[in-house]
Amino acid sequence: MNPFKKNGLILPIASINSLYVDDTLAYDLFRPALILKEIVKYKEELGLTHIKDNSKLLFLFNNLLNSEIECIKEKASEIAVLYGDYLAEVLGTLFRPSRVSIQKRKDWTREHWNFWKTIDTIYLVGGLTSPILTQIFYERVKIHFKNKNITNKTITFIEGSSNLGTHGLSTLVETGDYLLFDFGQTTIKRARHYKVDGKIVIDTILPTISSDFLFYKSKNEAEVIEIANKLDEFIINNIMNTFRQVAFTGDRIYMSIANYIYEGNIYSSRGGYGKLAHIASNYEEYLSKRVSEKARKEIIIKIFHDTSAMALMFKNEKNTAVISLGTAFGIAFPE
Repeated sequence: MNPFKKNGLILPIASINSLYVDDTLAYDLFRPALILKEIVKYKEELGLTHIKDNSKLLFLFNNLLNSEIECIKEKASEIAVLYGDYLAEVLGTLFRPSRVSIQKRKDWTREHWNFWKTIDTIYLVGGLTSPILTQIFYERVKIHFKNKNITNKTITFIEGSSNLGTHGLSTLVETGDYLLFDFGQTTIKRARHYKVDGKIVIDTILPTISSDFLFYKSKNEAEVIEIANKLDEFIINNIMNTFRQVAFTGDRIYMSIANYIYEGNIYSSRGGYGKLAHIASNYEEYLSKRVSEKARKEIIIKIFHDTSAMALMFKNEKNTAVISLGTAFGIAFPE
């Protein structure tokens, strides 16, 4: 039995962001935003002062790791190794936690830690856009696991996995015309997947859309509810715009969001999309009704946890975990 799931659905207790590596939260140790912050910190040493838009720097990092200017290459490699070691420590803690890590993770019992010992394969997806950075991370994880005597574990990095969520959702389509969405923290991925008699006749990946209305910190409850309503309308408008853009003929929509979902209910304690819990106790039923009204026909919407949607690409793989490296760590366990 998987103690991180209930009725096959991932629970918030599974969160890796709340894992402690000794005294430090995993969320405060490794995520792409922290790597970007480090790059900005050493912008001059990396020869990047001419680039005003800091958001682009992470996408340029591969060039820095392969720079012909030795001092730039060395500094970039130093940053890559540092965060590769941090990632390795997070992964290593899942298998060989320190006493401090166990004590600080108060919501995990021996059952939770023991379950992680049964995991043989970890797929790391999303968040990384640099093949050289990925290679360095892989090497640092290997070194750390060897030093900690963590054996018989396979770590696989999957690059170019930004559309893995919609691809995963497409595996659930047996026949008919479906719209697929992955509402992430940064962008919204969209697709149309149409099958006739089990055969694909249309498989379209649509341009991404920037996410919006996910801010929530330093806001009082009234402001959060106001933003939640704007987010709700934003979601509905994007669904309907996509509906019209592809001349959608079906009545089923599968969408994942960056939040935990349990039978249509959204986990309110996690920011961003969590504020949608203010809109309806069962957001899945509510959204189906609203979109049906707009479309003037019955539309059934099924909402999934984002990393669980990605994990559909690895279903039937035993003793496996899927960890997404996006705005924060995401976790899922394929069935």
